[in-house]
Amino acid sequence: MKLRFLLPSLLLMSTVSTLAEAPETVYLNGRIVTLDAAESLAEALAVKDGKLVAVGSNGAVRALAGPGTEIVDLEGRTVIPGIVESHCHSLGAARAALSGEYTELRSIAEVQDWIRRQAADEPPGTWLEVPRNEITRLAEQRFPTPEELDAATTEHPVVFISVTKTVLNSAGWKALDLDDPEAALPDGEVVREDGRPVLMHGGQATLRGRMPPPKVHPAEAVQAKHEELVKVYNSVGITTIFERATDRAGFGFFRKQAAKNRLNVRVRGTFRFSAKDAAGVEGYVKQLGIAPGEGDDLVRATCLKITVDGGIHWGTTWLSEAHGEKRTAFYRNTDPAYTGSQNYSPAQMEDIFAAVNRLGWPMSAHVTGDGGAMAVLRAVETVAKTQPDIRERRFNLIHCYFPTLRMAALAKSVNAGVDTQGYLYERDADFIARIYGPDWAERFLGLAEWVKAGVPVGLNSDHMIGFDPDRAMNAFNPFLMLDIAVNRRDDRGQVHGEHQRLNRLDALRSLTIWPAWLSFDEEKLGTLEPGKLADFVVLDRDYLTCPAEEIRQIRPQLTVMGGRRVFGEK
Repeated sequence: MKLRFLLPSLLLMSTVSTLAEAPETVYLNGRIVTLDAAESLAEALAVKDGKLVAVGSNGAVRALAGPGTEIVDLEGRTVIPGIVESHCHSLGAARAALSGEYTELRSIAEVQDWIRRQAADEPPGTWLEVPRNEITRLAEQRFPTPEELDAATTEHPVVFISVTKTVLNSAGWKALDLDDPEAALPDGEVVREDGRPVLMHGGQATLRGRMPPPKVHPAEAVQAKHEELVKVYNSVGITTIFERATDRAGFGFFRKQAAKNRLNVRVRGTFRFSAKDAAGVEGYVKQLGIAPGEGDDLVRATCLKITVDGGIHWGTTWLSEAHGEKRTAFYRNTDPAYTGSQNYSPAQMEDIFAAVNRLGWPMSAHVTGDGGAMAVLRAVETVAKTQPDIRERRFNLIHCYFPTLRMAALAKSVNAGVDTQGYLYERDADFIARIYGPDWAERFLGLAEWVKAGVPVGLNSDHMIGFDPDRAMNAFNPFLMLDIAVNRRDDRGQVHGEHQRLNRLDALRSLTIWPAWLSFDEEKLGTLEPGKLADFVVLDRDYLTCPAEEIRQIRPQLTVMGGRRVFGEK
C-alpha cells in the first residue's frame, strides 16, 4: 500500500470566498483513507450541502470554516468511505422480523433446544418451523433426522426447511398425510427408508397449504421495522444498500420513505423477473413502469435480474462437471450425473440479455456455479457481437462462487462486475473442502482472481433474515467481510487458497468504490474526494495498521450519510 498525505493545493473543489460558501461542518485531526487513485491519506475534510467540498490537511481545511461552521475534532481516528452493502433483502428481513427474532443454530442439538423452547410456549398441535439455517453450517453438516426432531417434541408438527428439501418430525409427516408408506406427494417426492418418510423434495405448496397462513403485517409496522433495521445498518457503517430482488411496490416503499425523510440509507433497486424470452421481457418492463436509472441519489433503479441456477447449500448450483457420488449423497439428490439447476438455456439467455439491452436496462444474473457463470458470460459475449453497447451496461454476476482465470478474463472482456458473499467463505469453506474438494475450496470466493483480472467485485452479505450484524442469516457486519477478505480464515481457523487474500486497501475497495461502479455511482460514492457525496465512517481503531486479527472487532463510532450523522455522536 503506497499511502501518502495529500498536499493542500490538491484537495479543494473550489476556493471559498464568502461566508455563504463556508462549509457547514469541518472534521479535523483524522486519518482519512480517501481511496483515491493515488491511495492518499488526509487529515481533514469539509462538508456542505451533503457533499465533500474539501479533503486534505488540517490547515487548509480549517481555513475554509466560517463563523457558523461546526468544527469536529476526530482526535486521530480513522475515517473510511461509507460502506456499500451490495446485496441484501432489507424489506424481506424487516417483514421476517415481525414474525419473531431470528436464531442462528450451529448444530442439531441447538436445533432441538430451539424446538423445545418453542414447544414449551405453544399449545400442542401448533406448527413449529425451524429458522432457516443451512445444513452446511451445522456441526454435523447434514439434515436432521425425523427421530432427532421427535426427540425435541412429538406433540407439535415440526418442519426443517432447506429451500428445496424438507425434514419433518412424525407429527409433521402425519399432518401432511404422508406417514402412510403408500402416500404420494402431488408436488414433490418423499424419500423413504424402511417405509418411513425421512426427507421431502419439493412439496412446498402442499406444506404451506396445511400450515397456518403467514401473518400479513400492517404497512406501518413494516415501515417501523425497516427503519429499525436501517439503524443497525448505519451502526456498522453501511450508507448504501443494493436491494437485490425488489419490485414496483418495493421501489415505491423506499421512495415514500425517502419523501418523508425517513430513509437513512441510499437504495439501489434490482428488479427480478422470470420471463423466458424477449416478448416476456418486454411485457415485464412495460408492467414494471419504471425507467432505467429512474430515481435520484437516494433511491434509484439500477438493473434487472434473472435466477439462472440454484445454490451451493441445496445441491442445485450449476457446475462445470457432474455433481458426482459425494455431492449427490451429501445433498440427498439421486443422480450423480446431475450438473445443477439450469433455469435458462444459453439461447434463452442470449434472447433475454439482448432484449433487456435494447430496452436500455443493465442486467444481472444470480448464478452460483462455475458452469452457470461461464454460460452467462458466453451469452453476454454473443450479444456483444451485435450489440456492443451491452458492455456499457456493466453486467452484474451475482454470487459466482468459483472463479477461474478464464472466467475472470471473460468477465473483464465484456465489462462485467461481480457481487459475492464474504460470510459464505467463513461458514461454508470447510464443507466445500470436504464435499467438493480442496481445489474447489481454494477458489471458493476467489476475490484475488477477480482483482488480478481487473474485474470490479462487490463483497457483501446477501442479508435476508435477522438483525444481528454478526449472527443474522448471512451476517452483514462489513468488518467481518474485511477480515474474511484480508485473512481468509474460516470459522474453523483454516485458510483455503491463501493466494486469494486481498491487501487491506483492495478489501476496502470491495465494500466501497467497486460496488459503486456496479451501480454507476463511482463519480459520487466509494471514495472521499471533493465533489462526492459526504458518506463516511469514523472508526474506533486504524483499519490500515491494527493487527489483522482485530479487523473484525472494528466498530464505527460515527456514520455520516449526505453530511448527516445517522449513527453515533460527533
